Amino acid sequence: MEDLRAAAQILPHCHNFTATQLLTEVVIPSTASIVKVGSQDKKIFWCQNGGTDGGTLPTNHAFVPKDNYYPIEMGKGINRAQSIFVASSSGSATVSIVLVEKG
Repeated sequence: MEDLRAAAQILPHCHNFTATQLLTEVVIPSTASIVKVGSQDKKIFWCQNGGTDGGTLPTNHAFVPKDNYYPIEMGKGINRAQSIFVASSSGSATVSIVLVEKG
């Protein structure tokens, strides 16, 4: 699990971690309205619904091609997810997360 709530006091905030083919939960601070996720190493997957930390990739997921970022606009109020889940397409990959507060 990558809990970014305490680390990301000032936005934008960058965070890198190593993901495997099992899901890593990334807990998002409530001040971040956009989460950009990507990897220079490999294609990666992300999901929210059906994901669990250390679990396998569920049927409903999205992919981010290598050398790209995917901007995820977080919901608001009671519709806001507290976290996303990220996995590498194969082996391990260095994942980059950028937290942004939309003005």
